Amino acid sequence: MSLLTGLLAWIPLLHPIALPTSARLWMFPPLALCIAVVYRATRARTQDRLLRGSLITFVNIVIGMWLIALAAYLVHAIALWLS
Repeated sequence: MSLLTGLLAWIPLLHPIALPTSARLWMFPPLALCIAVVYRATRARTQDRLLRGSLITFVNIVIGMWLIALAAYLVHAIALWLS
């Protein structure tokens, strides 16, 4: 099968692109940035506040997710220690 035929036969929702496990975390920063920009675009009254607000929201999302991951890791470690 040629490359063109393979691309034409690819159906995104039925045959998703397989990502290596190490690449999944690299998809988080662009997703968090998009969420921060869209959220701030609905909240900012002027364009001057959009960039600063988006960056602050992005940092809050990243730090919050990091703290959630750390808490989950600690709960897991304590559960292993107790068993």
